[in-house]
Amino acid sequence: MSVRRAFPANRITMVLDRLSGLVKEEFEYVAEYVNILEIGWGLPEVWKEDALASRIKYYQKLGIKVSMSGTLIEHAIYLGSIEAMLRKARKLGLDIIEISDGIIDLSSEARTKLAKTVKQHDFDYLIAVGKKDPSAQLSLEETISQITNALTLEPLRVVLEGRERGRSVGIYDDEGNIRWNILRSITSRLDPNDIIFEAPSEIQQAALIQELGPNVNLGNVSLASIAALESERQGLRFDTFGIDRPHRHLSGGPSVKFVLFVIKENQPIDQRQIVSMTHLPRRTVQKAVEYLVKNKLVTEHPNFSDRRSKIYRTQSAAPLWEKA
Repeated sequence: MSVRRAFPANRITMVLDRLSGLVKEEFEYVAEYVNILEIGWGLPEVWKEDALASRIKYYQKLGIKVSMSGTLIEHAIYLGSIEAMLRKARKLGLDIIEISDGIIDLSSEARTKLAKTVKQHDFDYLIAVGKKDPSAQLSLEETISQITNALTLEPLRVVLEGRERGRSVGIYDDEGNIRWNILRSITSRLDPNDIIFEAPSEIQQAALIQELGPNVNLGNVSLASIAALESERQGLRFDTFGIDRPHRHLSGGPSVKFVLFVIKENQPIDQRQIVSMTHLPRRTVQKAVEYLVKNKLVTEHPNFSDRRSKIYRTQSAAPLWEKA
């Protein structure tokens, strides 16, 4: 079975293959939800070459592009063997090279030169931003600057480092909770559609869908989580039930976005409380709430402590992750 699919303008799901745990019959049921399959770390160096080439061809027949991990490229840079590694990648049949400096350090000039070399070898490429060592994390401004610079090299997407554990790196704290101030600072200044957010845990995936909408690009998804993630994207689980679209696409103006933020952070809440917290005119709050209810971004419920009013909640009123 061979399937041809155009690379999507949005909604990328990038799955991490540890070269174990693949059940082909099960995978084929969910293959349509996968856009990129990344062969993890330096695993191509420890697997039999013809077996790996066969596995790559299997994914490609299902319409999935296959990527080499950035770790393997960093190792090749360390050994001075980039050309040999790219020749091997071509022999294996890989589609995408991930350019990263999560372990080593690459200057902006070296990254640009590497992207040009990868392109000359006729590969698509991703560029990863972030460090794997928890003690050597980039600052917020460094992260934004590196993403911005990476985008000038026109990769398929920029990958925001999260590692396979999703802890103590990038947008995640030591417990794996999202550091909302960091995430929101990034997405307020950059288009999240340009970024693949590595999110290995299902709680992280649900949180990012809740924050950025069902079409958020997600990476480091396990083979076992593909169906679960798609159910989250479609709003078929508690965490994202009724999810519609990212808040940034609201057409109701700044007051609507402000009211939605206040509801999300203080739910359940009534209109009187919203007026008090926002200092907006009562009529403005009323119109904003009507818009949000109509567009299914918040739900309206009876207020059992005051029958004359209603209370409002977002679609997931009891999130499982820590709020900012």
